Amino acid sequence: MPRQASPSPERPPERGSPRAADDAEVTEPPKEEVEVELVDVVTQNNTNDTDDNDDNDNHENETDNTDSDIYQHSNYVYILDKEHSWIPAIVKERISNVVHLSVPQYKNEQAIQCDGGRAASKGFRTETIDLTDDQNRIKYPNQYLPLQNVNNEGLLQVVDDMVDLPFLHEAAILYNIKARHVESLPYSRTGDIILACNPYQWFHHLYSIEVRNRYSQALVWNNSDPRTLLPPHVYETSCLAYKGLLTEQADQSILVSGESGAGKTETVKILMHNLASIQEETNAAKKNSKAGKQEYSIVQRVLDSNPLLEAFGNATTLRNDNSSRFGKYLQLQYDITSTGGSSPAILAGSKCEVYLLEKSRVTHHHDSERTYHIFYQLLAAPEELKIAIWDGLEDTDTESFCYVGPTEINVIEGKTDSERFQLTLQALELIGVRGEILQMLLRAICVVLQLGNIEFVPAQLESSENHDASDISSIDELEELSELMGMSDIDDDSKISIALRKALTVRSIEARGEVFAVPLTPVKAKESTDAFAKEIYAKAFLWLVRTINDATSSEKNYRRVDSQNKIASSRIEFGVIGLLDIFGFETFEVNRFEQLCINYCNEKLQQKFTQDIFRSVQVEYENEGIQLEEITYDDNTDVLDLVEGRMGLLAFLNEECVRPKGSDKTFVYKAQAMNKENRCFFRDKHAADTEFGIFHYAGKVVYDATNFVVKNTDNLPSDLLDCAKLSSNAIIANELTNEDMMNPLNNSGSSSTNTGSKKKKRPKSAHNTTSQRLKKRTSNIVSETVWTKFKSQLSRLMETLNETKTRYIRCIKPNSIKAPLLMNHISTVEQLRCAGVVAAVTISRSAFPNRLEHISVLDRFKSLWPKGDHIVVLQNETLDVDARCKKATDILLTLALREMEFEKNGSKFRAFVMGKTRAYFRAGALEFLEAERMKYLGSYAVTIQTEVRRFVFKLRYTRYRKVVITLQADYRRMIQRRAYLKLREAATRIECWATLIQTQWRMHCDKRELRRSIEATIVVQAMIRGCLQRPKYKQALKEKKEEAKLENQLRSLQKKLEEAETKRLEAEKDAEGRLTAAMEEHKEKEARKAKEVEDLAAAAAASLSTKSDEPGKDGEDMKTAEEQHAQDLTEEQQQLMDESGKMLEHLRKEVFRLRGQNQQLKTDFDLLKDNNQRLMDANASAGASFSALNQHAKQLSKTNMKLVNDVQSYKGQAHKLNILQVESKEELKLKSATYIAEVQSRLEYQRALQEITDIIQENCRDHRLVERVLTIADQIEMDFIPGSHELPVHPNDIDDDIDEETGNESRSGLLSYFFN
Repeated sequence: MPRQASPSPERPPERGSPRAADDAEVTEPPKEEVEVELVDVVTQNNTNDTDDNDDNDNHENETDNTDSDIYQHSNYVYILDKEHSWIPAIVKERISNVVHLSVPQYKNEQAIQCDGGRAASKGFRTETIDLTDDQNRIKYPNQYLPLQNVNNEGLLQVVDDMVDLPFLHEAAILYNIKARHVESLPYSRTGDIILACNPYQWFHHLYSIEVRNRYSQALVWNNSDPRTLLPPHVYETSCLAYKGLLTEQADQSILVSGESGAGKTETVKILMHNLASIQEETNAAKKNSKAGKQEYSIVQRVLDSNPLLEAFGNATTLRNDNSSRFGKYLQLQYDITSTGGSSPAILAGSKCEVYLLEKSRVTHHHDSERTYHIFYQLLAAPEELKIAIWDGLEDTDTESFCYVGPTEINVIEGKTDSERFQLTLQALELIGVRGEILQMLLRAICVVLQLGNIEFVPAQLESSENHDASDISSIDELEELSELMGMSDIDDDSKISIALRKALTVRSIEARGEVFAVPLTPVKAKESTDAFAKEIYAKAFLWLVRTINDATSSEKNYRRVDSQNKIASSRIEFGVIGLLDIFGFETFEVNRFEQLCINYCNEKLQQKFTQDIFRSVQVEYENEGIQLEEITYDDNTDVLDLVEGRMGLLAFLNEECVRPKGSDKTFVYKAQAMNKENRCFFRDKHAADTEFGIFHYAGKVVYDATNFVVKNTDNLPSDLLDCAKLSSNAIIANELTNEDMMNPLNNSGSSSTNTGSKKKKRPKSAHNTTSQRLKKRTSNIVSETVWTKFKSQLSRLMETLNETKTRYIRCIKPNSIKAPLLMNHISTVEQLRCAGVVAAVTISRSAFPNRLEHISVLDRFKSLWPKGDHIVVLQNETLDVDARCKKATDILLTLALREMEFEKNGSKFRAFVMGKTRAYFRAGALEFLEAERMKYLGSYAVTIQTEVRRFVFKLRYTRYRKVVITLQADYRRMIQRRAYLKLREAATRIECWATLIQTQWRMHCDKRELRRSIEATIVVQAMIRGCLQRPKYKQALKEKKEEAKLENQLRSLQKKLEEAETKRLEAEKDAEGRLTAAMEEHKEKEARKAKEVEDLAAAAAASLSTKSDEPGKDGEDMKTAEEQHAQDLTEEQQQLMDESGKMLEHLRKEVFRLRGQNQQLKTDFDLLKDNNQRLMDANASAGASFSALNQHAKQLSKTNMKLVNDVQSYKGQAHKLNILQVESKEELKLKSATYIAEVQSRLEYQRALQEITDIIQENCRDHRLVERVLTIADQIEMDFIPGSHELPVHPNDIDDDIDEETGNESRSGLLSYFFN
């Protein structure tokens, strides 16, 4: 049963009433007065007259004056706001068409909710809306504010399927989606449409295997209704599509749309994985068989080929990091040959069609955006792989190529470009692109990059005819480009392709059989180069799509295997589940040619969407038994005629592209001239020459037609095509002229003879072959335009979708900052309009905006029954329960809505229509019922308020009476108690006076004894401490003397050691001197002997020379002379030898003597060394003794410090005792004064008592009373007599005694303690 919309009257009225502002300033009363204050507030709404009849009369008058009196209490509505689109409000009062509102003010947009203002942190503001105003008529066409779907407590009711909302409109959809989004529920349902709100986070529990199995079991195999058993989910759409293919043998399609960043691509991935997993649940047993392995291989290729399209077709934009810059229609092909509803359909393959690739992103993109992912992935690859692809990529990055440029983004969805490149290579290998084919594809991408680095400058020519000519300034880049393309005409000297250089700078134009070479300006040459790069990338992308189709299509890859693992020979029928991931409606500050194409596509899809919704409404109304003539809706045929009609924008733009001097301004002028009367076309008087506007189904959009003609032409000159044919790269040489790549569905593939598929009848425009289209390229002027190609593609797509059962998933982007659980109202409402959800609601509720189940009508509006009528109907047992509810509902609504019946074309119509299960209300009918219901409830509320007021006032009077009695009793008790306490206090003081004086005297005596004991104790402690410390002091003094003695001995030993060391050094120096003198003396003797020998030899030589001068002597004389000379020499030599021997003997003796002296010196040195060692040992021993004595001295110092500290503490204690003594004196003085005052008051009391007794004796006639008073007086005097003999001591006498007795003794005790 749907929840109700309007709140209960039990809700506190102060929020919606005018008194709320006044009550806000009243301070909070105490708890015991809360009910009283509430009654006061309620009373303020009524008149001051206390007469009950007057109150009732006033209330009736109030009801008569305002037909919607209840709006001032409890109507919860939505109103439009500039900042937050729809916001909740509370109707305070409605007079005719003027509504007074109380609008809650929330902290921020995220906090806005339908809660009756409970969370309004900024209070409320008042607003008035006049529904008759022209602007408000546009905002609120029915002159009713849209009602909130709230329960009886004023809280929003959140539903899974928004069809169940009693009030279904734009605001209701917005707040239902927001409430689910905040609760981490991204999916909602509107009939068969699934709304997916991007949560910007992954919910694992929503996509687990258990969830997938639950949806497939419930929807595919058990034929359950998803609206009653399961919450909304995209699995619901995929499972229903699979079920439709399985049971109805009809092709299915799922259309996923939304703006960039809404999650379309991710939704398609989820759908693909779910569709692939449905068959895996039933085929788990045959996974290891031949058929199972084939199916698993096909599923993997289908799923893993998706990253390829993302790498080559996705880019980072301002709205999304992984935005698809093309539309795709993925057809999943299933083998449905042997399916009959019980056996599963087997995924046999897939085909993919792509639409309107954003080629301009190849050459230009915003600074904060990126071009296609494949460029960044290629540049982020390892260096060795880059060199293997093309050596020009060595040491390059994004800044090395103009088309790419610098970027701060290198991580997409948690993976870097390098990691994604590895995934891309794996996916390419999976579809067979490896080795040379892979290098060919990547080198084609490198050609695109290199074309961006080609720069042009004006040519330096002498001829003035070619002053517009241009030349290539980047020769090195052109040389690398020629080598990269593998051109066949490269010049050996310059290493540059002649054809490539000419094609980039010169344009050949063929006219009247002649060819003219027209040089290009640098700007035109650069534009031509950019067009060449865009065309190469676009055709490489289409080549990749066709390669994926060849690897995944069922015709080329699937063979049905029977139970014996043999290929079946029977014919195979393929069913298709298409997944359309298409760009959503776009509107920017500046809308260009791409936005017009995209919005044109969305208009076509919206037309189909509207027709499908109309058919679903037809089915619903037929099931409910409602006439179809009452359904009306708006169509967008006018917009489509404006775009694609005979005199539409497409025709004028193509005409301008064909004309030699066609321009954008002429296109806009012709469009305006021929469509002045078209309500879908508009143009501001002050707009620019190239601006025009279109009223689309989602709103009006202003387009800037700048470069419309250039972008629509998209004609690659024949010079570049001929140049491309000279390349060794097959993609560049062959695919640039392959127009079939723009339409993969035209490729029939290579299917075997025993397979077949359900053939779709293609339009006539699709039968043009490649050769036929190439024949149209007879010149560079006439060619098929981009819009024409796109229109033909779109027409084929729409024909395909019309032949399938289409289901819709609308993706919503909740905010632009990609934050979870956050929703922007304005952008979300715009997306709901662009997605057609609001249009679907308008169609479904065009005739009957509101609907309620029969039981809900009876339960909610039972107060409108005339008394007793409903009992007869509900107790009719001849009908079943449903029939009774329907009949009772019909009677009730007929009676309640009789005023809203109207006539049209002579027929009478009621404000409602009865269906089989629901009641359908026309515009304003349900609001009228709500108002009537609240009137009746208001009358009941008056009676309840009267009883409540009586009870509250009676309760207040009873409380006041009890409080007054209690106050009086407390006051009397207080007076009596105060008198009693005074008398008791006086008696107590008199009785305690003597006792206090005695206590103080005893305390003084005890303190004096205590002081004497303390002083004696101090003297004894001082004597004991002196006896204990004197032996320790004497022992320390003795040790000090021994330490000094040892120090003297140590100094004498050190002195002796120094003297011995000095003697040793002197002895060593003396021995060295004697040794040196002996050695010098020996050297002098040796020198003299050597000189003598030399002299003798010289003399002998002289004698020999003298004798040789006599030539006349014969030989005998010579011989005799020689013998004589020899004898003389022998004698001299012998004499010299003898002297040498004596000298050597003498030297030997000297050496022996010196050795003996040296030995004696060594012995003396060893002795001195031993003495020195003994002295060092003695010194070490003395040092150790000194250290011990020093340690002992330190210990004594610590002991002395401790004694000094004790003396200081004792001094402090003595000071404290003196302070205490002074304080005691002051206290005794004060207490003595107190006692004297007490005695005086006692004497006065006795006198007063005596006077009282005397007066009583004189005047009282009752003798018993006199005797009793005298007895009491005697008792009081006797109580005072026991302490009367102890006279109080004067404080001055006590202080004098203390000073005389304790002063001298305390001083002498302290002096003896410190100085004895």
